[in-house]
Amino acid sequence: MALKTLLSAVTATGASLPVGTDSNKAAFVQVSGITSATVIVQGSVDGTTWSTIGSALTADGLVTISDPPPYIRANVTVYATGTITVKAST
Repeated sequence: MALKTLLSAVTATGASLPVGTDSNKAAFVQVSGITSATVIVQGSVDGTTWSTIGSALTADGLVTISDPPPYIRANVTVYATGTITVKAST
């Protein structure tokens, strides 16, 4: 599995660039640095239309996607404070 940084020390709302996944293997997304913010993990079959995977994170955490779609990204939808970093193992 390759480790990819989706967001690095961000302090605003916005989505990361998408990363490709290996649909035959689970993907893991780790979020850190949340003080007062909301991060969602999103998936897409075409890299254009996005849907939320799992629950929104309002604290640091790890999301496991057992059967990932072809593309995933992280999206900070609410931001007040924190320096947010998101990494994915795909």
